[in-house]
Amino acid sequence: MALYWNEALAKELLHFLTGRIRCPEAAADLTHETFLRLHHFVKEAPPDNARALAYRIAINLATDYHRKIKVRENVLVDVDPDQLADMSMSLAPGPEQIVMDRQRLQQFHDVLDELPVNCRTAFLLHSLDGLTYEEIAVHMGISDSTVYKYLTKAINHCIKRLGNSL
Repeated sequence: MALYWNEALAKELLHFLTGRIRCPEAAADLTHETFLRLHHFVKEAPPDNARALAYRIAINLATDYHRKIKVRENVLVDVDPDQLADMSMSLAPGPEQIVMDRQRLQQFHDVLDELPVNCRTAFLLHSLDGLTYEEIAVHMGISDSTVYKYLTKAINHCIKRLGNSL
């Protein structure tokens, strides 16, 4: 492959593609893809002019890139705002899912209510309020290791009672 691809050719193609598509990141991706496709061709049958083949591959990839960009622009421009609203409504959970989620949430609340107050408080401060172990320790007037023990106990209890339905 070294006979057909070298650092100079890679730099030339990167420069060429950057000028052609005006996006250095995409140009780097296309240069890499050019290398991969050239490598595939070389394995099948060694080309007479590998440099010309590399440029042909790069040009074709750049053309494909421009087509994809155009399609994306057309799709984004041609979407009716009402269609977007309908699409987002269809992604909303249905009544059955809402009922199931509420039941699951109630189960979780029931399991948390089974915990001792200190365990539940530490768990909620960490899970809902996002407090660190140290912040919980200060807030509750306990040590960091006790916070760890409370959280471990709470998590193990939830796993034991809820299993995979978390």
